[in-house]
Amino acid sequence: MTDTARTRLLATALDTADSAATVVAGAAAGLATYRALAHRPMETRLTLTAAAGALALCLTDQATTLLRRPLRRHLGLPAYGYTAPLASPAAAPSLGQLTAEAADDAAHRAATHAHTLDRGSGSLTQAANWIGQVDGTASCELTPDARLLCVPAPSDRYGAGARTYYLAADGERPIEVHTLSELVALLDRLADGQGLDPEADDDHYGDDHYGDGEQLDHSDLDDEDDQDPEAREVLVVGGYSEEPPF
Repeated sequence: MTDTARTRLLATALDTADSAATVVAGAAAGLATYRALAHRPMETRLTLTAAAGALALCLTDQATTLLRRPLRRHLGLPAYGYTAPLASPAAAPSLGQLTAEAADDAAHRAATHAHTLDRGSGSLTQAANWIGQVDGTASCELTPDARLLCVPAPSDRYGAGARTYYLAADGERPIEVHTLSELVALLDRLADGQGLDPEADDDHYGDDHYGDGEQLDHSDLDDEDDQDPEAREVLVVGGYSEEPPF
């Protein structure tokens, strides 16, 4: 028998004996009290029996603890029956280990910041649904041909900055999303066979039309503006102020 098996066996025997002694003492005290109060009302007998049993349990446990400590010390056992489980050794740092941890960190950060999209702590806020990358980006597969991308801010030096979410689909330009409702609406467009960009539906109006179909009147421009080409402004209705960083 190995030393570890011997130690576990002795510890189990002492703990079992302690529990048995405590239970027997409590039961004996309760039974004695119940019989001694045979002429009292039943409610009184039961109440005092429970009190006597509980008191006997506490006193016996304290007494056995005091008796077990020197015995355990003599046998080389811990002072108490419970011993904390040994933690599994951590993996040594290496390039492969740090690469995997960086990707896992990106997935957790994407899930954490996804609360800005879903305050209900839904599936997007679960790190298991994200696949992180070493550069800090992460992706969450939504459909076979669409995924949600999480891109950290360029100034995010310490990993605590803002993150931007884009819906990307095969053959489509990524679209920034700000709410869960907006994400669902874009996915509905994909399911209907439409593109992600709603303005693509208005391209047939030409360059001289607004997105709502109204003709742009060039005669409203001043003559001074006509003489200075730099004074003209290109009208973009519903356009994007920034290009996605990928």
